[in-house]
Amino acid sequence: MRSLRHTLTILLTAMALALLGTSAAQAAPHSDAMTVDAYVTDAPTQSPGTIFKRLKAGETPEAVGLTQRHRAIKSDAVRRIGPASLRGDVPNASAGEAGASGARLSPTVTDVPKRTMTLAECKAHTASDASMWIASRFAMCESRWFAANWHQNGKVVGFSQMTVSAIATVSANSRDIKFDYYFSDFYAAGINAIDATLVGTSVNHPTVPDGVTLGQGGLNPTPTTVAQLKANPHFMISTNAAPGQGLAPDDGIWAVWNMQFVPEWPPGWVETNPLAEWKFSSFGLRWDNSPYLPNYKPTDVLHTGGAALSYDVSPLRYSTASTAPERAVASHIKTAFTQPQNTLPANPSKHVAGQSASDPLHRLQKSINQTNLNRYNANRREAVKVCTAADPNYASKGLECDEYPFASTYEGSAQSIYEPSKPKKNFSALAINGTENTAGGTQLATYYANNRIIDGPNDEFYVVIIP
Repeated sequence: MRSLRHTLTILLTAMALALLGTSAAQAAPHSDAMTVDAYVTDAPTQSPGTIFKRLKAGETPEAVGLTQRHRAIKSDAVRRIGPASLRGDVPNASAGEAGASGARLSPTVTDVPKRTMTLAECKAHTASDASMWIASRFAMCESRWFAANWHQNGKVVGFSQMTVSAIATVSANSRDIKFDYYFSDFYAAGINAIDATLVGTSVNHPTVPDGVTLGQGGLNPTPTTVAQLKANPHFMISTNAAPGQGLAPDDGIWAVWNMQFVPEWPPGWVETNPLAEWKFSSFGLRWDNSPYLPNYKPTDVLHTGGAALSYDVSPLRYSTASTAPERAVASHIKTAFTQPQNTLPANPSKHVAGQSASDPLHRLQKSINQTNLNRYNANRREAVKVCTAADPNYASKGLECDEYPFASTYEGSAQSIYEPSKPKKNFSALAINGTENTAGGTQLATYYANNRIIDGPNDEFYVVIIP
């Protein structure tokens, strides 16, 4: 797969050295043993002053938490990168379900995905146990901590740090994906040369299909010193993919946005644990031009469709509250999750999908082709058989046949017919109040649209039942 690379370089032109109470001549002693250990890690658990004090006292970097840590994820979202060929390009592309993407406003209001994020929100959610926070598939961020130990003749003589936060957001009905980069928490003590260090930023974005042209906008960083960066610690880059370059049936385009920082230490300083690059943000991107999703504009070939951070989607939430219009649907699904033996059709081994990010559902869009329509109708037909067998007169009582998994998913009632390897009777059907069934269906349709859920195996979602 061909990678596209665009390089931005921040030139730190001033050669003044960062010191605390020492002159430039003192800061760069003429020695062949001036070395730097650099680290890209999660937020520290203690102050930089304490870390520096412990390092000077002879403690190892590992003892004070300086290791190239693996990324931790804080989210209740499904993490899916689309085509399998891209999944290895995003670290830890497994499901992460700790934390929350936002509270439901009320049991009667469908969740609206978050599309904006402040630096304060990002740092608050990545300050302790995670370096990445997924608020929705349209708003997520990552914070990484860049630290360096400065040595002279084998002894720690200086310490520096800064935090870099990347916030990725997508506005509604837009193909532009925006990345805001913020620099903060600067610290420098002792003998060091951080202000004279050259830092380049390198972006690569492999795509599926190969060869997709990605546009780029935003304000590229201008040559600056670290002191100037402290005064203006923000830059923004955006990217987009024009329609007409993707895969059928949704004109789907997938990419991974990988940002790295490439340090070049001042003359005389040598990195002892050299990293080719300081790996930083990795975001999964997706564009679609689906006729069944919002902003489909067949007469506007440049602005039709939309974008998402492809592998992150908050769950569909149904409420069992007495005021929730979908409460009968929620109660039915809750029983299917927690007491499958009490649901029909009878199946002692029943385990329905969609209960977690690790066992998700996949949307079946019936309007795509005849095969999809046939499968959707088969899902409904198999469910109605069960409802009718239980009560042939349910319809005359104002009831409707509710099925889970939904008829609009590949995991629906007819799954074993279309996929013989799947277990039979692995669904639940129940006649419920027709008005509440309609409310649940409306909420599902709204959820699909709000989160730009596309048909097939390259998108997924799951269900959470709340009080």
